[in-house]
Amino acid sequence: MQPRTHPTEQIYLHPEDAKSSRPRKSSPLRRTSIPPSTQKKSKNHRRHRPNLPQWKKLLWVKQNFPDNFTDEDTFLDHLQRNPSLRPYEFWELVADSTVIVQHICSVVIFVCCFTAIFQERVSPQTVVWWATFGTVLAWGGRDLWVGDEGPEGREGHGEHGEQGQGGMKFTTDTPSTTENASTMGSNGTPPSLVPSRMQYRLSTAKSAVLIYCFLLGLSPILKSLTKSTSSDSIWALSSILMFTNVFTFDYGAGPEAKFPASLSTNAALMASTVLASRLPSTTHVFSLTLFSIEVFGLFPVFRRYLLHCSWRGHVLLTAGLVVGASGGLSMTISGRGIGVGIVGVVLGGLVTCLSMGMTSWWLIGLQRYKNEIHGPWDPARPVIGRHWD
Repeated sequence: MQPRTHPTEQIYLHPEDAKSSRPRKSSPLRRTSIPPSTQKKSKNHRRHRPNLPQWKKLLWVKQNFPDNFTDEDTFLDHLQRNPSLRPYEFWELVADSTVIVQHICSVVIFVCCFTAIFQERVSPQTVVWWATFGTVLAWGGRDLWVGDEGPEGREGHGEHGEQGQGGMKFTTDTPSTTENASTMGSNGTPPSLVPSRMQYRLSTAKSAVLIYCFLLGLSPILKSLTKSTSSDSIWALSSILMFTNVFTFDYGAGPEAKFPASLSTNAALMASTVLASRLPSTTHVFSLTLFSIEVFGLFPVFRRYLLHCSWRGHVLLTAGLVVGASGGLSMTISGRGIGVGIVGVVLGGLVTCLSMGMTSWWLIGLQRYKNEIHGPWDPARPVIGRHWD
C-alpha cells in the first residue's frame, strides 16, 4: 500500500507514529515520512472502532465527551513540520552576497584614501576630482536609465524623483511628462508650473553647488572640531562608526529606496568628520568630507540602480571594487608601490571568492537544523501593557 501524502506534498504526523516499531527516515531538511505499516495500522484501528458518537471540535454543541477530551485519530492530523521551507540555492546566495562585497570594498577604499591623504602620499584634490568625475558619470547613467524606463520608472520611484543624501535630487521623470505638460497647459494650467526633466536637472546642479559652498565654509570649523581630543580616541571612535555603518547598512533595499539607511549613513559621515579633523589644512578637510558624501551618500543609490538595470554592469562594478580595495589595502599596509598592489589584488580576489563560497555553503548547511512546527491552532500572542482592574 502506498504511503498517504497530502495533495500539496506535505507530510503530516499521527499519534500512532510514536508506537511504530520502525523509526522514521528523516531527510536533511527534517521532513518526516510515515511508514506504510503505521498507516495500515491506523486505518485498521479506525475501521474496527466501535460505533461511538463522532466528536466535533465545536464548543457551542453539547456532546457526550468531557471538556478535556482529545480525539487521538485527528489530534495530530494537521501537524506540519517546516511547511514553508524553501531550500537555498548556492549560486543565488553567491549573487546576493555581491551587494555586501560592494559596500565593504567601498568602505575599504575610503579608509585607504584617507590614509594616503593623511600620510601625504596622495593629493586630496586628486581624490576628490576623480570621485566627483565618477559621481557625475553615475548620475548621468542613472538619469538615462530612469528616462528609458518610461511610466514603469515613475510607478516604482515616484513622479517627482528621488532625493539623495545632502539634498541632491535625482529625477525619475520621463519624456511623457513633457507631453503631459503641454496637455495641462492647454487645459488651463500654467506650463511654468509643470515639472520637467530639465528643471530637475537644474535643481540637482543647484543643490550640488549649495553643498559645495556649504562644505567650503564649514571646513575651518571641522578642522578644529576635535583639537582637544587625542588621536587614539579619534581612531577608536572612527573605527566603531565604520563598523556601525557596515553592520547597519540596508543591503536588501531596492531602487525604490530614496536614500541609504539613516543610521548607516550618519555613522559613516560622522566617522569621516572626525577623521577629517586630523588633517593639516582646510583643503584636506573639505576634500575628505566631500569624498565621504559621494561614497556613502550617493554611491549606494547608483549601485542599487545598476543592480536593477544591468546585472552584467553590477558584476563588473563588483570586480572593479574588489580590485581597487585589494590593491589599495595592500599598498597602504606595506607602504610600497604597484608591484605589491598587484599581489594584493590576486590575494584579495581569492579571499573574496572563497569567502562568498564558504558563507553560502554555511547558510545552506544551517537549513538542516530548521525545525518549525505548524498546526491548525491559533498561536499564543502575549499582551503586554494591559492593566487589569
